[in-house]
Amino acid sequence: MKKLLNKILNIGVKPEYQLWETHITRKLNAISLITIHNMTLAFFFFEITGYTQFIIDCICGLLALAVVFLLNQFKNYVWAAYWFYCYGFLFFISVNLKMGRDSYMLLFYFPVIISMIQTLGRSGLLKHLIILSGVCLLSIITITIGFKRHFYPVYFSDEAINDLSSFNIILCFLITMAYITAMVWESLNQENLIRKMLQEKEILLAEVFHRVKNNMNIVTSLLNLKKNMSDSPEVINALEDCRGRVYAMALVHDNIFNNTNITGLNFKDYVNNLVNEIANTFGDSEEVEITLDTDDIYLELSNAIPCGLILNELITNSFKYAQSEDKKLQVHVKLKKLKGVIELEVKDNGPGFSEEAIKNTNTLGRELIKSLSEQIGGVYSFSNNMGCIFNLKFKTVS
Repeated sequence: MKKLLNKILNIGVKPEYQLWETHITRKLNAISLITIHNMTLAFFFFEITGYTQFIIDCICGLLALAVVFLLNQFKNYVWAAYWFYCYGFLFFISVNLKMGRDSYMLLFYFPVIISMIQTLGRSGLLKHLIILSGVCLLSIITITIGFKRHFYPVYFSDEAINDLSSFNIILCFLITMAYITAMVWESLNQENLIRKMLQEKEILLAEVFHRVKNNMNIVTSLLNLKKNMSDSPEVINALEDCRGRVYAMALVHDNIFNNTNITGLNFKDYVNNLVNEIANTFGDSEEVEITLDTDDIYLELSNAIPCGLILNELITNSFKYAQSEDKKLQVHVKLKKLKGVIELEVKDNGPGFSEEAIKNTNTLGRELIKSLSEQIGGVYSFSNNMGCIFNLKFKTVS
């Protein structure tokens, strides 16, 4: 029985559908199935009680509901929704005018409107919801005018009116509960499926970070091996620069992989790890005073890697060129966030840049910093104030 029900609900579901489109199609099938059930109850009620003037409406309604499944199958959910609701409002006009105001047939608008909002209440389908809401309003106005001008004179006795009103109230309550149950059930299925897909993607993403980190560690090891085999200072320095840059990228993936929040990087922890690694690489950790003034900031991957490479370039340059024998090297790293703007500042107490060096952007390091800053939409500057000062500001989406 469950398999048969699921098969009926999946009528018209196409492989190319997105998840939300699949659930809209299933919702339309579900409310059509519920309506068929209630229309059948109404048919037998009218047959048993002798209100034969409504039997033709019920038969036409059952045939119209079957068309919903056909439209879902051979067209799409938009066609099916228009048919279901437009015919439904025409059906309400006919039956309301035949039964009269006191039959409470108007109550059936409430479950139908609820189902319409639940089914079409998406940004991509908003125009269809507005159009069908207009059709709904038009049908209510038509019924109101019909009651006032007596389009269909009602000749039911008080007992018949009581029977019809009682039946309509009970059936309206049942169909409302059925619609809500179907919507909630389908929404829960959608939520569970989304949660399952999200978990799978998180596992896959974590695995990607893990593999990238391992591959970069292999590259780092190969660069170290090649560096140890070379006797040329120029080659050694070039390979060490490459190794540091690869390590800065690998550290991003390593920190994200070891963090429960795999969509963002805690840049404060990253800065601490990167600075310690650079200090250990140069072997001057005791002769260098490093001050970190950083907030707890999470950066998305697209910003974290460029910022890490920029930071690696600046601190490495401080270790290389800012040290002197007459004073202890001091490096200050500041990372702050204010009103959606992140500010990264690196300052040392070295000799700083000459005016010519500040203007010269043709070096590899300066070209790299310029390119990475533009990549994240940041604005950077170099200046001298008792040492070199680098300042970078960029906006973050988080």
